[in-house]
Amino acid sequence: MKNLDRYLRYEVDLEKHEASMREQMARKENQSMGVAKTEGLGQLKATIPAREYFRWHQSHRGCWSDKSFVKEFLRDNPSFKAKSLGKKSFSGKSFKAA
Repeated sequence: MKNLDRYLRYEVDLEKHEASMREQMARKENQSMGVAKTEGLGQLKATIPAREYFRWHQSHRGCWSDKSFVKEFLRDNPSFKAKSLGKKSFSGKSFKAA
């Protein structure tokens, strides 16, 4: 029983460490990508490691197509969120109805 407890603690610590490493890699990738915008595809919103993606997908089918889930996920995991463009504003002449 003592060995089982030690093994489980080791695995939990290892999982936490690996999750931290994946988070750091995602943060680094997001910083190197910058504001990545591709014509026709849109703008990069996040970099989510495959392990996290499939774990959530496995426990909550279809969660990634739910906009509120994605919003909450990125709120809780800001390191996966990519840089975003500032809000667009119109800076030309204003048009008034005659």
